[in-house]
Amino acid sequence: MTIDERDRLGDKLRNAGSAAIGQWAARSDRELLAKLKRETEKRLQNERNAKRQARAFNTILCATDFGQWSLKALDFAKQIAVENQASLYILHVCPTVTVPLGGTTPVVPEAEAIAGQKLQEIAAAHLVGIPHDLIVITGDPADRIVELQSILQADLIVVATQGRGGVPRFFLGSVADRVVRAAECPVLTIRGKS
Repeated sequence: MTIDERDRLGDKLRNAGSAAIGQWAARSDRELLAKLKRETEKRLQNERNAKRQARAFNTILCATDFGQWSLKALDFAKQIAVENQASLYILHVCPTVTVPLGGTTPVVPEAEAIAGQKLQEIAAAHLVGIPHDLIVITGDPADRIVELQSILQADLIVVATQGRGGVPRFFLGSVADRVVRAAECPVLTIRGKS
């Protein structure tokens, strides 16, 4: 076998591995989103049947990237959830990696498991005695936050922003800005310092 043949075989094996990971992430995400949709429909029906008193916020979605300002946003979301007896969903989106001229590549399943464990640790430290659900999903953070808001029928999204301005914001964009522009509900942004 020549070096070129080995290189081509290696490329084929890497591509097959990437495709398998991508299929796993897509299937896992579809199953999670379908489950959340069923649970939301059931929750909304139960609230209608119970004739629950109207509140400002019934369902709150708080997105976290595990940073300092995300933890502050989580504390705000917790306070609002308690005051409104609202359902609280804590979300972490494992971002996909952009490959030049090659589209995007999802993170490996282990990254979701590690993020899920970290999310559980944060919940144990910040949400003791507060009913909540934890969600870890893969994709573009802003797109996934907006998608989950729609599926969960969330009344409020709470998200931290890095407080970037000027050139860094132009090049890096802002998840919070994109969420504010696309969400179908109010978005509370907790501003960090750059």
